[in-house]
This record gives sequence, C-alpha cells and structure tokens, in this order.
Amino acid sequence: MAVAEEEVSQDVERIEVTGSRIKRTDMETASPLVVISSESIEKGGFNSVQDVLDNLSQNSGGSMSQQEVHGFTPAASSVNLRGVGAGRVLTLINGKRVPKYPFAAGGTDNFVDTANMPLGAIERIEILTTGASAIYGSDAMGGVINIILKKDVDETTVKYRFSDTEDGGMQRNNISFLTGTSNDTSNVTFFVEYDDREALKGTDRPEWGTDLIPGAAYAGYSTYGATLYKDIPATTNDEVLKTLSEQECTDRGMKYHSDRCGFDRSAMRDFMPEQQRLSTMINFTRELNADHQLYGRMDYTHSEVYTEIEPATFGNNDFLFNVVGDDVIVKSQAFPDMQQTITGAAAAGSTAFGGDFAGFDDGQYYYTRRLLEMGPRRTDFETNNFSFLTGLEGYLTEDIEYDLSWSFARQKVNTVSEGSPTVQGMFDYIVSDGGQSILNEISAEDAAAIGYQGNKRGESTLSVISFGISGEAWELPAGPIAYAAGVEYGREWFFSADDSFTSVGGVLGKGGSSAEGARKQYAGYAEFAIPVIDELVVTAAGRYDYYDDLSDVGGRFTPQVSFEYRPMDELLLRGLFAETFRAPDMQRLFGDPTRAYAGVVDTPRCEASGDPDSPECQKIDSLPITIGANPNLKEETGTNWNLGVVWDYEGLNMSVDYWNVEIDDLVSDPTAQYILDHADVYADKIERDANGQLVQVNTQAINMSSQETSGIDFSVSYLLEAGNLGDLKFSLDGTFLTKWEEQLTAESDPINKLGGEDSAPKLRANFNTGWTYDDIGVNLLVKYIDSYHAENKDSFLEWGIQDEYDVEVDSHVEVNLMGSYNYDAWRFTGGINNLFDAEPEIDATQKSWPHYNRGYYNVIGREFYLSAEVTF
Repeated sequence: MAVAEEEVSQDVERIEVTGSRIKRTDMETASPLVVISSESIEKGGFNSVQDVLDNLSQNSGGSMSQQEVHGFTPAASSVNLRGVGAGRVLTLINGKRVPKYPFAAGGTDNFVDTANMPLGAIERIEILTTGASAIYGSDAMGGVINIILKKDVDETTVKYRFSDTEDGGMQRNNISFLTGTSNDTSNVTFFVEYDDREALKGTDRPEWGTDLIPGAAYAGYSTYGATLYKDIPATTNDEVLKTLSEQECTDRGMKYHSDRCGFDRSAMRDFMPEQQRLSTMINFTRELNADHQLYGRMDYTHSEVYTEIEPATFGNNDFLFNVVGDDVIVKSQAFPDMQQTITGAAAAGSTAFGGDFAGFDDGQYYYTRRLLEMGPRRTDFETNNFSFLTGLEGYLTEDIEYDLSWSFARQKVNTVSEGSPTVQGMFDYIVSDGGQSILNEISAEDAAAIGYQGNKRGESTLSVISFGISGEAWELPAGPIAYAAGVEYGREWFFSADDSFTSVGGVLGKGGSSAEGARKQYAGYAEFAIPVIDELVVTAAGRYDYYDDLSDVGGRFTPQVSFEYRPMDELLLRGLFAETFRAPDMQRLFGDPTRAYAGVVDTPRCEASGDPDSPECQKIDSLPITIGANPNLKEETGTNWNLGVVWDYEGLNMSVDYWNVEIDDLVSDPTAQYILDHADVYADKIERDANGQLVQVNTQAINMSSQETSGIDFSVSYLLEAGNLGDLKFSLDGTFLTKWEEQLTAESDPINKLGGEDSAPKLRANFNTGWTYDDIGVNLLVKYIDSYHAENKDSFLEWGIQDEYDVEVDSHVEVNLMGSYNYDAWRFTGGINNLFDAEPEIDATQKSWPHYNRGYYNVIGREFYLSAEVTF
C-alpha cells in the first residue's frame, strides 16, 4: 500500500466494494483490499495516478512507465501487481471496464493506460490484491484496480499545484476546478483539470543520460557514428577500414571510442516526455421516484505527449556495398531489386564514394552512420479518451436491488513522427553524382529531401451492457443468505495502423504493421454469502464467460470460494481460493507481423568463446527481430489463494495475509536477448546464416510458460489521539516475496527469480507517519525497495568477474515530506519528494540502457511542490 489506509466510516448503508457484487456494511472482507483515499494521495506527495500505483508494495514486477520513450508505448503507463504482467491486472473506473490502449507494449501486449487519468477527479483507489475472474471475468489474474471518481459534490473547489526538480527538467503546472449543485432529487458534478509537464531530458541528468554509464559492464557508445567496415565471414569483429579522425568525429558531435567514431545515443533521449493534458468529467444523478434513480457520467481527456530520441542510423541492415573488380554494387537489404552499379568506383584513384573503395579487394562492405544531419527522431502522440455511462438503479421489490447500465468508451491515439529517411531517398542520395561517401556530411537540402514524416493511428472501443440484482433471501439460523447475480454483454474492437509507406518497409530502420479485430463477450455470474454460524460466513461465486471471436478461447467457467470467521468483533480470519483466466490480447490474435530492431549480445557464441572480452561478446547494436501475432492462442488459466488475519482494536489495526498466484499457459513474447540467453529452449526462434552469424530472432507470441509467485502482505497502523498535542498516525505496510518461479516450457527447469539472476526485490515496504494539530498537518513517507540479484549474475559468476562488477543491486530508500495548513476556506500544501535525492540503483550486468530497472526507479531526483486550493 502506498500510504496508510484511511479509516472508512462504518455506515449502516450497504455498499459494493471491489472484489464482490454483494453490498456489505464492512470494507474488510475475505478478499484483501487496499484503499487509498484522495487525502492519502495528497499526503504522499504524488503527482499522478501512475505515481500512486508505482508505489504499491504489491507492485512486485515494477511498472511500465513513460520513461521508456524509445519503446512502443512512450505515451502510456501501466502497473504490474504480483509480477504477473500489466495486462493481467484488471483496471476499472467506478467498477466498469475501460478500453485497452490501442498500441500494444512490445507490439503485442495490450494493457490499460494509467498515464492519462486525472488525479484531481479521484475520490479513492481500491486495489484488490487477489484474482477475481469469478467476479469480473478476464484479466483479473493478479488483482483489480478500481478507481472511484468524485460525485455528489455540493460546493466549488479551485486548486493550483506547481512542482519543479532541483536538477532541472520535469517542471509541472496543474490546475483543477470541481463544482457541483444539488436539490432534493438531483445532483450534477462537474470537474476539469489541466496538467502541463516539461520533459526530463538526458542532458538534465548527464550522469545517467549517456551510453557510457560508469560501472555498467555493457555500457558503451554506439558504434553507429561514421565508419566503413569490411564484412569478414564467421566473425562479429568486422574489419574497420575507414573512420573519422578523433578531432573530426568530436567536431561533428560524435564520440571517438575504441578506435572508431561512435555516438552517445542516450544524451539525446528523454527520460520522461513532455506532456499536456486536459480532462473533464460530468456526473449526474436523478431520483425518478422513491425506488428508482437515473445516473450517468461522461468524461473526456485530451493529451499530447512529445518525445525525442537520437537521430536515425544507417548500417549493414540497410545497404550493402559489393566490390566486384573495379565496380561497386549498391544494394538495398529490404528491397533486393533496388540496386545500382557504380562503374570504376573501386579502381585505384577513383573519386566515387569519396574514394572510399579505391583499390579495395572484391568482397562485401558496409557503413555505419549516425544521420545527425536529420536531427533527432521526434514523435507527437495525441490521445483522446471519451466515455459515457448511463444507468438505472433501485429496487425491483422491497428486497431486491437492481442495476442496469450501458457504458461506451473509446480511446484514439494518433502519432506523427519525423527524423527518419526513406529507403528510396537514401538510395538515390548514395548513388547520386557517381556515388556519395556516407562518411561525408549530408547537406541540409539533401537531408530534407530524404526525410519522411510518418503517422500511425490507433483506436480501441468498448461497449458493455450489464444487468445485476442483489439482496437477501433464504433465512438461515445465523441470518439470511446474501446474493448477487447478473448478466453482461460486451463488444470490443480495435485497430492500429502505420501509414502505408512505413508498413511496406519504405522508411529506413522502421517497421510498420496494421492490426484490426473485434469480438463479443457474453457472461453470467452469481455470488452467495452464506452465514454458516453467527461468526462464520462462506461466500461462493461463479462466472461463465463466452467469447465469440476467432481464437481458441470459447467458453470459460471460473469459480471462487472464500470464508470470513469473526470469533470476536476485533478479529477477522479470512481465506479465499479462486480460479482465474485471461483471454488472449486482440493485438496478439489479429495483429500483422512487425519488423523492428534490438540491441543484443549473441549469448551462445559468447559463452562458447569462454572470454567475455572476445569479439563474440560484442554487442550487436541493431539486430532485425520479428514480432508476430498468433491466431491460435488459447486462454491463460490460473489460481489464487489467500489466508489472512485482521485485528482492529482501539486505534490499532493489523493485517497479515499469505497469498499464492499460479498462472499456466502464459502467453509471452520474450525479448530477443531473452531468447538468445535461453537458446537451448528457443532454438527454433533463432535464425543464423551458413557461417553461424545471427540473421534475425522471431519473438512471436505463444502459450509457452508458467509462473508461480507467493508472499506475505502485512499492514500495521496506529492512531494516537494526544489531545492538546494533536493526533499522530503511524503505519507500516509491505509485501515480502517467498517464491517467484517461472518455467519456460513444461519440460524445462524452473527459473528461481528470487534466488537466481534477473530476480526481483523480496521486500517492498512503506512507512508513513502523520501529525495533525488543528489546521496544521505534517506527513513523512519512507519508501523501501529491497536489494536483489543482478540481471546476469550467474553469467558473471561463471566468468569470474563478480569482483570487477557488482552482481547485486543495492536496496533503495526514498523519503517524501509534506506539510499543510488550512486557513478559512483555503488550504495550502507543500513538500519535498525524494528528500535525500536518492538515485536509481544500477544493475552493472544489465545489457540495455540505462542499466537500472525503470519499473522500480527513476532519475527525477529531489522535487519541490506547492499547492493552494480554495473551497466555497
């Protein structure tokens, strides 16, 4: 839990809490629930919904965040409860599903975007920390996040918040307006929020915004500077024939390193992109009579995210230069028919290609070149989210409540990108005027001529009609059986498409794809809470989902059973067992193959060499990879169980829960590096030429693996009412992992992610203390992430270089301090996040920049904020 759980008023009114359809009077049930109120969010100093979710101790696998600006989804974020993966956590708004982001992470993984949700509209966030497919259907394998929005407001609040970082970048301005009006039968609530965030650039954190991060074994400048190579068969150490001098290399903005001209890519990347967002929301309720109420909500969010990464490259995956006698044949790798012979270009004294090939022997040659003249690659993401909900609720009879609703939501994302050359434009430039040397500078006129502005569009739509009833019936000696039952019909459809020119491979170094699909889903569910004796309630639930699409899912029944035993008012013993499932992502079912590139180390050849410094262990900067859909995927299945105890006595609240999550038939598309690291399992996905050189790696999704995680969630809070000295509240909550095993196939040995390499922190915990006195409040939040084994620890131990590079990732502590003051209708708050300016914890063995786990850490550093709000 990110901060202390807020006390929930014990009203006689029955309410529906996340994890059950049955309305109850108690928030503590058999299903462990973390509740984070808007007040707790403010005390924690959080800037966004994503900040709140990032800090959950149950977020064992770390989040996918906007830090990954050079990935597939730099404008979006997600959360990963229990380490099961972002798409296996169900995200709801007011208990209703929302569309998934139309651009899939990694080209295949669909998820709900949490980066564009307005923080000021949130009343509270409820996090169910167990699976709940019997209640909600697909996706609820690792938990459920239910974002509850404000409603029934009868006042006006205006708030402004400003934040900035000590080291520069990430300045933020946020202003919101909340108002409402009501009478005896109706209420209308209106909310609008504008958020403007400055980018955090690599140059703002030069110690991290560089390819050459000290202490990282695989850190090094890109070889794509300006160099001409000869391709020698059966080796990764191609011969350097020409490169810029150190002085010329430096003067042109590149880095001379390892006897060749390279480039520092990361200095031109964003750690966090620039973003502007406008969000609006309208909630209304209208009592039609004593038994029926009409309700509805409409919201709209428009955001723009602007990202920059390093300039495009030119290399052996793009064009090859074959010397045959005195001639040089220029040939496109993507389009074999695109070739031209420059006669006499290899003859002694030739000036073609700037004389680069004069006197060369027959053979194959290639350039690597950073196309600085084209500037950084820029992308503008425009996102528009619209949702509408309307429904009727009330009583069918005196004992039966009902809820009938229809929701419609659509998310559109359009991108415009520039900074990459076309294949044809680059080819025309190379062969112009008898052959141009790629080592020479490209004129501004030529750079403009070969550049291309591309675009990509995506849309995801979800429509759901649901009807449910609840009530009490069948009186037993210990009380009536409470029940809930209902039916749902949903239809979701999506498309994502690059422009046609990019899709056919017409843009150098970029892959393109299109995907489009739709499916219908029918469901029926029932839940019964049975009072066996006065102190014991057993709840049984079941749900049947049927998918009408082209996949192998069809129908799926998922049961759940739980118990609540209260031997005394202050003590609750609870347990739960649930089956879960997840239908395959539509992107993975209907998407086209995507061509992309990845930086990898050829692990099998490297290990065979026995020397980590050998040429076989050099990083390949740009290996072609293919990400493909698989229409034959079947559903993932799993189980969750939980045993816990809750104690609540005179201001002291304690809970301990032991949980276990198992998932089988996991759909996965491991990275190219992961496949190479486990080549014995994935040999069929690795393509090599006759000399054993890597050609490409296929990362097509398949049902291939299983995962089991277990651990202990704990929470302790105490409220001390000190009279004239004010009130003190202390809380400590966290998650301790006891098991995390993954199995690549049914035949392979389990991989221990807690005891072996590429592990996760065993302990995540948060300590929170707050003091309030009249109109003054102070809050201190301490966040802790345990140490863990480095990503490639085992390899470094095998090579005997653990003394040279640290094979453990250090533990991490951050402290947030916040203060508040109320004066009449005004409230002023201020604080410092990351008070002691803690930096990310480096993983010296991690092969990719920035050599720390972006799911756990960031480089924002010390951040200051002030806010003022007035209510009238």
